[in-house]
Amino acid sequence: MPELPELEVTRERLEAALGGRAVEAAMLHDAFVLRSVEPRFDALPGARIERVARRGKHLLLHLDSGVVMAVHLMLGGRLRLRAAGGFRPHRRRTLLSLVFDDGSLLEMTEAGKKRRASVILLPGVLPERIDRGAEPLAPEFDAARLGRLLAAGNHQLKNALRDPSLISGIGNAYADEILHAARLSPVKLTSRITPGEVERLHAAIRETLTDWVERIRDACPQGLPTRQDTWRKHMAVHGRPGEPCPVCGDPVQRISFAGSETHYCPTCQNEGRLLADRRLSRFGIRRRERAGDGS
Repeated sequence: MPELPELEVTRERLEAALGGRAVEAAMLHDAFVLRSVEPRFDALPGARIERVARRGKHLLLHLDSGVVMAVHLMLGGRLRLRAAGGFRPHRRRTLLSLVFDDGSLLEMTEAGKKRRASVILLPGVLPERIDRGAEPLAPEFDAARLGRLLAAGNHQLKNALRDPSLISGIGNAYADEILHAARLSPVKLTSRITPGEVERLHAAIRETLTDWVERIRDACPQGLPTRQDTWRKHMAVHGRPGEPCPVCGDPVQRISFAGSETHYCPTCQNEGRLLADRRLSRFGIRRRERAGDGS
């Protein structure tokens, strides 16, 4: 799933390519992707892109007609910029396409059979449901605000980082990286976090996200960043079960719950203790017996 670093680079590239361009044609190839009724999709032609913004995991195309096109790519959605001519929509993957006055085209696709990616057309005012959480790269997002957000409930740290009502834009992959950088357990409860740990977590959030924006710019110098495997293979712990932690060298571990995987280093993040893996305990397998084998 594209998260804040990928989406921030996407925003930059879309604004550079489409800023000031007028929509000449708007084609809806899969009606389910459109989750709004008014303004009408067929009213987009003639409008010009004023700017492209991002709020959390939503990309926001602001048009001079006053309409805002909010795009959420979810797990399998992608945006692709294509040069003029030769476009043929993929029968199963293309959801919509916009043609601009220079002949260029913006295509939205989604892999798989489930249609989770969405587009909402808004009359200029963004409702609360559009990623109402705090923007972690905003200047006003300081350690004090993070502490207040965490103190408002009692959740596991990783769940809190991924909760868009608290913090916008962080998903599974970057939550793993942030917690490893902060040397904090993903299952530590927010009610038990100390002021010093809040400071550490805040610094890790800002540094990790900023660093990965730069890395993705370098890894994808042109076009839109769609090949996450190109840069995520260099992450410290996410997606690396059984491989050595880059800090201490001990094997990275993995736990699974509710269809989501968490990767962590027991030594750096949990005082050497292994976390219980519910995926394995269903089969009566003790996680400690399988430590270090990457399974």
